[in-house]
Amino acid sequence: MGDAKRRKALGLMPTVYGFEVELNRDGELTPVTLPADEAQREQILQALKDSQPTGANWDQFYRTEYVTAGLPQERLVTLEDVDKIAVPPRRRLAGDLATWAGGHKPEVGDLPVKGAENTWLRIRTRQHAFENQSWQQFAPMGDPEEWLSYLFQHPALQLKGDVVGRYSAEQTQDGKVSWTPAPPDGQQEAFDKLSRSWHGETPEEWLEIHAERLGEDQADVTAPQALRSGFELREPAPLSSPFASPFDLVGSLEVFPVRAEQAYSLDGQTWQDYPEDEDTEDDDFGDFTDVESFGVTVWADGRMEWPKDALDAVYAQRLTEELEDYTGAGQADGSDWTTYTEEALRSFYDLDDVSALPPVQGVRLSVPTDIYEDEDESAGFEAKVIEDEVTFDGQVWHDLYEELPESLLSPQEN
Repeated sequence: MGDAKRRKALGLMPTVYGFEVELNRDGELTPVTLPADEAQREQILQALKDSQPTGANWDQFYRTEYVTAGLPQERLVTLEDVDKIAVPPRRRLAGDLATWAGGHKPEVGDLPVKGAENTWLRIRTRQHAFENQSWQQFAPMGDPEEWLSYLFQHPALQLKGDVVGRYSAEQTQDGKVSWTPAPPDGQQEAFDKLSRSWHGETPEEWLEIHAERLGEDQADVTAPQALRSGFELREPAPLSSPFASPFDLVGSLEVFPVRAEQAYSLDGQTWQDYPEDEDTEDDDFGDFTDVESFGVTVWADGRMEWPKDALDAVYAQRLTEELEDYTGAGQADGSDWTTYTEEALRSFYDLDDVSALPPVQGVRLSVPTDIYEDEDESAGFEAKVIEDEVTFDGQVWHDLYEELPESLLSPQEN
């Protein structure tokens, strides 16, 4: 018996059934290759229906992949910037339906199959296509630090979807739920499922979640008789942040628990607020954006300034050369500097109606203090630095995350 057969006989390898399915933005599935068994076919199609984005979520998913692949040529700042990314109407997914022996733990990304024990769906390839064009595929995500660096270059990542409504759920220990206001027509079941998922679907989860929110051991707390939680429902954000993901979806809407509206009752009458987690309040991006960095000023004539103790002296020449290549500073004709600064400004501002701007004299950038510590880092130099300010006269600095003065943005006369 070969090694693969032996491992399969011992339950160390799954029984797999391959599939290939095409789908569109509306969620319609078109099978290309499916197993012969009708039950397995239904399991695959249902798992895909339950998991794959549609509508505005489809747009968000594709555009986020596009950004993490490092494809935008300009910095995305506004909703309009993100909307300019064309979204393909078709996708093609290929993968396996895998059934394991008991005790197997699914890998990240495996999709559970309802009603089937130890069975998961694994998508191996995702392709997309525009009308009358061939199938394409983004390069596989490599180092998380690299694709996150691409994503966090764009201020548009901080944009949130419009608020559609706020709802408060009151749930008793036996699982009964009441809502204020009442859920929209046809959404009661989805809303109740949301509440039970947030509060705990079993007595064990109910107590575990309660103790966790109090910051106590389960043995030291009493299970509450009732819980009350506020939720905010939003349209999908333009881009999806890995550090500000919704708790759940109701239809196409993203659901975010409201931290200040979480309470419990030990007797079903008197309510007590859960303590708020001050460390995460309004911190949509976790610790990733709290990267230690230092400021560098680059002048058009090639001068560069940064704190002496910010970077090991052995790297000073390397940083200087990379900044020169990146910005074009110090070159005789100044054309590369002009191109760089114009592209930087246009990545932040809509300058279509501005025929000319005063030439930029200097740029201030943020550079990570550990920029040269990881020699295996595959992200390019441009993915590691961020422009912060510019000066047109060498004296007054303008924050790129704020509006430029009208006197600069006014159409220039020829």
